[in-house]
Amino acid sequence: MSIDLKTVAAFLDGILSVDSIPDAPRALNGLQLENGGSVSRVAAAVDGSEQAIHAALDMGADLLILHHGLFWQSMQPVTGIAYRKLKAAMDGNLAIYAAHLPLDVHPVYGNNALLAKACGIHPCSTEGLDYHGVSLGTHGEFHGTCGELAQRLESVLGTPVQTFWTESPEAPAGDVFICSGGAGDDLAQAAALGCRTYVTGEGSHWNIPMANELGINLVFGGHYFTETFGVKALGLLLKDVYGLDCTFIDLPPSAYSH
Repeated sequence: MSIDLKTVAAFLDGILSVDSIPDAPRALNGLQLENGGSVSRVAAAVDGSEQAIHAALDMGADLLILHHGLFWQSMQPVTGIAYRKLKAAMDGNLAIYAAHLPLDVHPVYGNNALLAKACGIHPCSTEGLDYHGVSLGTHGEFHGTCGELAQRLESVLGTPVQTFWTESPEAPAGDVFICSGGAGDDLAQAAALGCRTYVTGEGSHWNIPMANELGINLVFGGHYFTETFGVKALGLLLKDVYGLDCTFIDLPPSAYSH
């Protein structure tokens, strides 16, 4: 089965509202690289790394869906690794589609919404963190203790989490605010929204004493591990809508260490 690439890209653009959601200046959402014009097999990955591109090619994919796309650096020549990645993709007829903030914020297919759902956290507010003019994150209540929330997160994410409790693991987790990725520096914003526990992927060292001073619990689940949900969901969506097989390429940080 083969589907027109422009049809698939336009469908994703529409679902994710790519044209109406602002993003960081260097993020490029939507189709980043086209192929010969059709899609028969899809791969999905969090990062647009050289390993992800070659893994997609090895499995015969002609469309790779990414959360962190190819273009994050400032303007640069197409040399070195930038050249190698583009050449490999073009030689292999691999189209590349990326969705950063549009995928983080989506209420159904977004990283935050899906992580919250997997943890049994039911949204209780539409207020979020302000990031480049976008309301980001999911705020809801967890009916359990801090320790139980940590266990749930470790089960869902498939990795140990770092926890910093203001009281003890036996205390109620209460209102939980989830913001995937590297949102530790938005801790004060989350506290201002009234959360008792803040869950993100990673942050700065100073986030830890600040959380204690603000009187809220802080959990780091790993940037990568908190952002696998969205691209997986898009792959399943394309399978449901177009019958396209999609494989998730799992490349956690440990995959880049020998």
